[in-house]
Amino acid sequence: MLKALRICVLLVPLCAQAQGLVVEAEVMEGSSDVELPSGGHVRYAILHHKHEKDQANLAQWLRHKKDAHVSFQTRDGASHPAVLQRLKDCFGRGLLLYADAVKLRTKETIRLSLGTAD
Repeated sequence: MLKALRICVLLVPLCAQAQGLVVEAEVMEGSSDVELPSGGHVRYAILHHKHEKDQANLAQWLRHKKDAHVSFQTRDGASHPAVLQRLKDCFGRGLLLYADAVKLRTKETIRLSLGTAD
C-alpha cells in the first residue's frame, strides 16, 4: 500500500536566501547634497517598508546588519550603491547613505536590494 507523500516547498525563503532580500521602501525624508569636510559629497534618506507584508523581513534584516552595502533602484530603473544603517530608536526605519546625485523625495518608492539576512 502506498502512503501519501507530503512535500512542503518554501520558495520564498529559499529565493530570499539565494538572491538576498528585495523590498520596496518608502522615503520618509530625503536630503540634498551634503558637502563633507574632506571635500566629498553624500546624501541620505530615512526610509521604511512600503508594504506591510515586508515589515517583519526589513526589521529583521536591519537588526542583524550594520553598515551594510546595498543598492537601490529608482523609478527610472537606475541602480545606485549605498549603505543602509538601522535607526535603533525608530523601529523598522533605516538610514540610507549614498553618493550618487539622486534626489529622493518624501513618499517616493524605491526598490532595495539588501543581500541575505543572517
